[in-house]
Amino acid sequence: MKNVLVTGGTGLLGKEVVDQLLSIKYGVTVLSSKKNATVPAGVQLIKGDLASNRGLEEATRDADIIVHCASNPKDTQSVDIKGTQNLLNAIDRDKTLHFVYISIINVDKSNYAYYQTKIRVEQMIAASGIPFSVLRTTQFHNYVLSILKTFDKKNGTLAIPDGMHFQSIEVKEAATLLVDLAQREPVGLVRGVGGPELLKFEEMAKTYLHVLSRKDELKVRPLQSEEYDRYRSENNIWPTNSYGRVTWEAFLRHDLAS
Repeated sequence: MKNVLVTGGTGLLGKEVVDQLLSIKYGVTVLSSKKNATVPAGVQLIKGDLASNRGLEEATRDADIIVHCASNPKDTQSVDIKGTQNLLNAIDRDKTLHFVYISIINVDKSNYAYYQTKIRVEQMIAASGIPFSVLRTTQFHNYVLSILKTFDKKNGTLAIPDGMHFQSIEVKEAATLLVDLAQREPVGLVRGVGGPELLKFEEMAKTYLHVLSRKDELKVRPLQSEEYDRYRSENNIWPTNSYGRVTWEAFLRHDLAS
């Protein structure tokens, strides 16, 4: 039986990775800095912290595979950069280990600070000499929904920026890709995987209102910001490699009903 350490194993993606690893009878350890962290039965929980280098040697000691999902866009220097370096340093170089990391498509084509952090972490992993696989995916459905909700004032009008588009993926299906990689030999960089549909943000907003049975007026406006421009470019889509069956509408019907 393979033993897998999942960092960020109590987060949105990490929880799905843990569940799927358990379903294939892998031994699972979760590293968490949360005070009240809980994990499923059969999972070993190690209280530790990437940034402060606490608990990492214990967490990595018996690992055959590490799936690195931990990230903090609000503190990338401590968690993503320093934390990943601490994690890599804690690994015993005398053992064979597969390091699996989740990244974002086209991070090498953007000046956005968080994306620059992701590419730097990719480079750190590659330079470590540890056999690795890096999966770059498009944004999750949950992330696009969070963006949409920032525009929803629930006042009868939904005004959104024009020109944006997404090829978002269901988080469970992204987890499936990570778990599949974890079971294979290291492949290095998987450059891009997108969700099953390429949609205009306007279409996604219409579906959102439809699923909620709302009659709000939808207004598309030439709103300007660097964030909106990221989603107007081709850098957040990967149409040549789509994956998954959970469409945007199917995701909304499940998420908004729960």
